[in-house]
Amino acid sequence: MNEQKVEELLQRYFEGATSLDEERALRRYFAESDTPDSLKAYRAMFTFFADERAVEPPKQKAAIRSVRLTLSIVAAIAASIAILFLIGMPQQQPDNYVYYVDGQRIYDETAAIALAENKLQMLAASMQKAQNSMAAFERVQEGAQSLQQLGKISNAYRQMEMLGAKIGELTIN
Repeated sequence: MNEQKVEELLQRYFEGATSLDEERALRRYFAESDTPDSLKAYRAMFTFFADERAVEPPKQKAAIRSVRLTLSIVAAIAASIAILFLIGMPQQQPDNYVYYVDGQRIYDETAAIALAENKLQMLAASMQKAQNSMAAFERVQEGAQSLQQLGKISNAYRQMEMLGAKIGELTIN
């Protein structure tokens, strides 16, 4: 592979546009050929990748396996105890509905409905009383307005009498 082709492949490699075959060709080129000075920095990079791939990961030691096995056994025993504990618990049937009326818990649906209806009737009666009180208050206000109007009429009548008396005095004199 010539230097021009290698530089084009390197540019495409760093742009992430090379295929796997092209990347293999670059690795082979830098591993096998005598690299020109302009490409020596890339040779170190590609030989590093090849060296890293050749390194085998360390094998697990027996002690680590033993600890993992012990932890697995302990977890299995704890899970078994939890399951046995849950199975042995007495089964309680949850209440389908719990009703609260005036802060009291009531389990009987018909009793709860009867109490709620009673409370609603009491509320309706209170509302009726309030409406009656408002109507009475409005009648009192209307009466007060009528009295004020009567007071104004009475004042006007007195002023007319006084004016009539003055007119009578003027005509006599």
